[in-house]
Amino acid sequence: MRRRDFCVTALAAMAVLSIASARAETSNVMVGVKQNMRAVLITPAGNGPYPAILLLHTTGGLGQADIDYGQRLAQEGYVVLAPAFLEAYGISARGRQETFTTAAEPIYADFLAALDMLKHNPRVAAGRLGAIGFSNGGYFAMWLAATGKVQAGVSYYGALSGGGTDKELTRFKGAFNKNSSPVLILHGTADDTVPFAVAGHLSKIVAAAGSPYEFHPYDGAGHEFDRSGSSADKAAAADAWQRTLSFFGKYLRQP
Repeated sequence: MRRRDFCVTALAAMAVLSIASARAETSNVMVGVKQNMRAVLITPAGNGPYPAILLLHTTGGLGQADIDYGQRLAQEGYVVLAPAFLEAYGISARGRQETFTTAAEPIYADFLAALDMLKHNPRVAAGRLGAIGFSNGGYFAMWLAATGKVQAGVSYYGALSGGGTDKELTRFKGAFNKNSSPVLILHGTADDTVPFAVAGHLSKIVAAAGSPYEFHPYDGAGHEFDRSGSSADKAAAADAWQRTLSFFGKYLRQP
C-alpha cells in the first residue's frame, strides 16, 4: 500500500472512531424468543454499519460495570446489546446453576433471537457479530462461538463448567469443531470461583477440535479481575481490554 493511501485509510478510520466516541445512543429494548427480556442497546453515532457485540453479564445480573464496558466498546465503533437474561428467568445468584441446566437451552435460544434482531438493525453489519461474556456470560459466549452463531467469542473468567454442573465440559466437547468460530479465553490463575484449570481444560478441548483460539492466563489475577482493585487484577484488566480489541478487530472488522 502506498504511503498516501495508507494515510487516507488511517484518517478515515480515525474519523469513524471519532464519530463513534462523540456520543453513543443508549436505549432499552426487549429481546428474546418471547420479546420479554430487557436489554440495553448502545449504538455509536453515525449510520454505520458497525460490527455488533452481544455482551453477557455475570451471575450478579446486568449492572453498571457491564454498561460501562459496553460504552467503551461503542466508543471503539461497535454496536453493543446487553440483555438482562437472568432477570428474565427470575434466576438469582443463589440459584445460578439453573442457568446452565434447565434454563440453558431457552436462554441460548433467546440469545439467537437477540442476534437475529441485531442482524436486522440497519446500523449493524449483519455478518459481523461477536459475543463477550463475563463469568456466567462467558459460558454462553463460548457456546455461541462453538456453534458458529457469532463470528468471534470472548470469555472473561467464564463459568465454563456451568457452575460445577458439568465438570467434564461435555457441552463444549460436543459443540466445538473445526468450523467453530474463534474464541479468546481470558482467565486469572488465582480465580477462586472458577478454577484456572477449568479454562485450561476448555483450551485443550478447542485445540483438539481444530478450532482457532487464544488463551491468556493472568498470573495472580482473580475472578472478576476487571472489576477489582488489586494490582494483579488491574494489570490483567488492562491487558485483557487490549487483547479483546485486537481480537474483535481481527475477526469482526477485517474483510
